[in-house]
Amino acid sequence: MSRRNQISYFPAEPGEPPPLPAEVSRRVRFEEVDPLSIVWHGRYASFFEDGREAFGAKYGLSYQDMRREGFMAPVVKLHVEYHNPLAFPDEFLISAQLHWTEAVRLNFTYRILGARGEVIATGYTVQLIQNCERQLLVVRPEYLEQFWRRWRAGL
Repeated sequence: MSRRNQISYFPAEPGEPPPLPAEVSRRVRFEEVDPLSIVWHGRYASFFEDGREAFGAKYGLSYQDMRREGFMAPVVKLHVEYHNPLAFPDEFLISAQLHWTEAVRLNFTYRILGARGEVIATGYTVQLIQNCERQLLVVRPEYLEQFWRRWRAGL
């Protein structure tokens, strides 16, 4: 598999559970394209957000769930690699994967595929866990710790 087609931003350590995947399909909206008639590069952060929201809905780890449980997870690092452009009204698939870590954070990778399966973009985000007063947590909140235990057990 070529570098363009793989995601290895967070290599797994032996014995770690595999990444948890979620997907969502989208269509490029007219307002997302730039004067070159392609999706403006800044929109990809929003596409990654769509992937995280699909993940949260699938696994019960949505932003509403976090807020209800007294914590949040702001993005502190964002990386995007652009491989092929999208244009209006292209259909595309956003894949998001949460990667195992012992740290108190969320490591997501993303792959955006075009309608023919071509790689459009890849990237990752890192989110640090904070309480609702925006204080960095050094221990996972119980809700997140339970999620990690279920993940380790195979969900």
